Amino acid sequence: MNSEKNHDEAVSSVVGEMVLMALVIILVALFSTSAFHLLPGDREDSVDVLMDNTTDSVTFYHKGGDWVEKRDLRVIVIDDDDLTRTEFGAEAFLLSPDTEAFDLGSNLTMHTHLGGGEIVRLATKRNVICSEEI
Repeated sequence: MNSEKNHDEAVSSVVGEMVLMALVIILVALFSTSAFHLLPGDREDSVDVLMDNTTDSVTFYHKGGDWVEKRDLRVIVIDDDDLTRTEFGAEAFLLSPDTEAFDLGSNLTMHTHLGGGEIVRLATKRNVICSEEI
């Protein structure tokens, strides 16, 4: 008689646990990749601005909200009479105090001749912060 016995009972439980662990890892990976697109995107800058103008300049006063880097700001002047649009970058206006950010308490002045009837906008690449008609 052969007294040797096969000890295969322990192998099936180890294999079962390995399969369950692999399944859990795969499900976690699938859930994390499918939930990744549910994260909120970048929000737009929110700034409270007061605008004051004279015949030769426009000044924007930062009254609250987010700060915006000077290089991201644009001043857009749209002439209602002939529908021309002129865009000015950071090199065309003065930021006081002289920093690289339009922040609470600072003001931005752009010198340009305005005859009346123009729409003046302070904008970033992503949104319009302030838009007023002169």
